[in-house]
Amino acid sequence: MGGRQRRRGLALMALAAAAAHLGCVLLGALHVDLQRAGRLGRGVAYYGALSGADSSYNFFAPSVGALPRARFQVTDARGRGIDDVLESGANPEAQLRIRSLVALFVTEEDASMRRSLAASWAGKVLARYTGAASVVARVEICDLPSMQEYRDGERPAWNLIYEAKLVRQHRPPAAPQEKGGAP
Repeated sequence: MGGRQRRRGLALMALAAAAAHLGCVLLGALHVDLQRAGRLGRGVAYYGALSGADSSYNFFAPSVGALPRARFQVTDARGRGIDDVLESGANPEAQLRIRSLVALFVTEEDASMRRSLAASWAGKVLARYTGAASVVARVEICDLPSMQEYRDGERPAWNLIYEAKLVRQHRPPAAPQEKGGAP
């Protein structure tokens, strides 16, 4: 009988854990802010963030945000252009991180932070093309029509929200210093 009671106890604990997780999912879907609910609320909020239970599951909801992307037009010294993107296809985790950075760019309100991010991305792209003279960084967002708008003939469109041209700076090599100090 001891083994049967133990299995039943484990099953009840698993059922309670599943119910608690579903409760966190429900709280996330209802956009309940648990940070203000004291230590227990912060613990539940932390669990929700770690498990994804707080993600609101809004994928098919009307309030789904538009999909952003970053594109780059690389131009060499002869004026030839090459299109490129940040994503390398290395692995899904890297692509997710890059998409998160682009989404951060879209929500960032500080113009200097946007400029810094664009310059950093452009530097990464320029590093791939040693003969490149400049790169135009573009951040676009896909405007998805509602189902009714789609039925009425509207189609998804990429709208430009940021564009900057960044030019490679050629620095002359540093002059060799003479031994023995300054002249």
